[in-house]
Amino acid sequence: MRLAKILGAVTASVLFASTIAAAPATAGPTTTIDPSTVKESIEYLMQTYRISEREALRRLELQNNAAELEKRLKSEAAGEYGGMWIDQEAGGKLVVAMTKPAAAQRHIASLPDRANVSVRTVKNSLATLQATYDRISGQVGAKAESVYLPAVSQTENKVVVWERAWLKKPGIASQAEPRTFDADPNLVSARTLKKPTPYSADPIDWGFCHPLYCTNYGPMRGGLRLDMRRDNGTTGGCTSSFNLRTTGGAFPGVPWVLTAGHCMATKTNNVPTEHNREVILNQHGIEKNFYPYDYAALRYVDAAAANRWLESQTNRNMVLKYCRNGGLDSNGDTPCGPQVTSQNQEITSVTPLAQVLPGAIVCSSGAGASSVNYPDSYDSGPGADYLPGTRCGRVLSTDVGINTDLCSRNGDSGSPLFSQVTKSALGILEGSQQARSGPCQLGELTDYAPISTILEDLSARQASGGSVFNVITTPQG
Repeated sequence: MRLAKILGAVTASVLFASTIAAAPATAGPTTTIDPSTVKESIEYLMQTYRISEREALRRLELQNNAAELEKRLKSEAAGEYGGMWIDQEAGGKLVVAMTKPAAAQRHIASLPDRANVSVRTVKNSLATLQATYDRISGQVGAKAESVYLPAVSQTENKVVVWERAWLKKPGIASQAEPRTFDADPNLVSARTLKKPTPYSADPIDWGFCHPLYCTNYGPMRGGLRLDMRRDNGTTGGCTSSFNLRTTGGAFPGVPWVLTAGHCMATKTNNVPTEHNREVILNQHGIEKNFYPYDYAALRYVDAAAANRWLESQTNRNMVLKYCRNGGLDSNGDTPCGPQVTSQNQEITSVTPLAQVLPGAIVCSSGAGASSVNYPDSYDSGPGADYLPGTRCGRVLSTDVGINTDLCSRNGDSGSPLFSQVTKSALGILEGSQQARSGPCQLGELTDYAPISTILEDLSARQASGGSVFNVITTPQG
């Protein structure tokens, strides 16, 4: 329902659209992307939209160029620029929202793929939306535990105030309605945010790093299974997302592993967290469980574990890529690259939520798995024939989180969301809107907590100690 409303609003809000034709289209894009570095993203586009590899690469190059175009428009046309997104259904077009279309044309004319860029006239500039967002944030007291959180919707050209009804405390009448905010229907709307269903969940050496069995093939990276002991003695699984390091203050130079906070929500014990039955991390760390503020930053159990899994290793800024789709577990929502291989995806930057483009192609690596398929590993509860590994898909929209069509299941919570195009960290998996089990199906709807939201909150919580949290984005960071 939320996606339908958003897509409907995009269509209904069109006042004017024109394809830039100030200069003739070139025969094809001059790509700066090495196809071998974005295989999974190309495979997703080819299978989902039945297009050629060349066309898939063109779309990814346009996605890449959009980041630089956005910088120029924010710098030189801030008063008119209203945001942008990629419309994959319409042929991989970049849509640029402007209050005055003419202000964008000279910037778009310099793009090699300008024929696939269109301008849409909107009422509000992004600067106006941001100012409204800032004002409403103060009015509703927006923070991790707040019932109401505003977010800028570029595709709707509005600020949406999202109500997290599950955080309301019974018997408090003041929470029945949102606090007063500007209700101009051309600028602001209010909606209920559906809470995603969380997807938390003998050593084998296969000769390479596998999401469930990477004990002999460090370093720690996103996409590996983390097994946590529940209070009732059973074991539940989640997935590592990104390696973090703090600078300054109380934790100078300390390494951390990031996963989802709800993975620890029902665990009061301090039994260390394992991977492939090897103790690696503390059970608890710095945690929060108020989607989209849903995270757990975990320290290594001791210096020896930190040294073995990170400090003695190079390539500390990696996410694991492992693909094993096929048969029952393969459809339009699941394709990735080379099958049954282990590769690394380098992470060199972090993309803030405000810069995540709807329509962009993204990927995630999860470690959810069933004992039916992996009898030597803990069952994380995804259902038989759901296989761990990398899947690619599309950003459907952004609200206070990042909403995608990627497939995920129990045990994938905390999985890293990343862009192969920009080598950027985007978010970590919260859960799905369908609470599905077993092989992937068409029409998956999966939500991710933005990494920028998490890092800002982590650093703010440590403000008194002076430590700042960052994703490791260099090989020896």
